Amino acid sequence: MPFYNWTEMTRKNLAKPSDSEGSIIIGDHVTLNQSVNQPGQIVRPHTHGCEQMISVVQGTAWFRVGEEERTVVAGDIIHIPVGTEHELKNLGDEEFIYMSFKNISEDWPPNSALPDGEGD
Repeated sequence: MPFYNWTEMTRKNLAKPSDSEGSIIIGDHVTLNQSVNQPGQIVRPHTHGCEQMISVVQGTAWFRVGEEERTVVAGDIIHIPVGTEHELKNLGDEEFIYMSFKNISEDWPPNSALPDGEGD
């Protein structure tokens, strides 16, 4: 299917390190997910076997990538190299929404991110 709309997709927790819920599109070599963290929610420290780019759509969050920390807002882009530990916390009073682009790797997407019935 070549066309998607986030408002028509089911949100669920895509990965255990995160309190966020999101929707994911899985291609042959790359994934795109939209994740939503409620105020105060976190994504615990974790790594991936893939490179990741995050585009902040809405809200304010504290973000750590490796040893670097920063408060990020809409319009910011975060690059996370393969195997680099990262985490975040929604600092605002509104939802923190971001788009995450990742190449497919041995640990991404996790089975929990696959559409119902796949990967089980």
